[in-house]
Amino acid sequence: MKIALDTLRHSVQRRFAALGLLCGLAITVTWWLLVARTVWIAIEWASA
Repeated sequence: MKIALDTLRHSVQRRFAALGLLCGLAITVTWWLLVARTVWIAIEWASA
């Protein structure tokens, strides 16, 4: 029984670890896209 519980726990931990990494990556990419868009708008506004 303990082996089954350990296997289940490791499986859940791996899935949440992967989900956490994907969420972190998505947040980072979104942040940099917002920064790039803001810089682009500032450059266009300054050159107008």
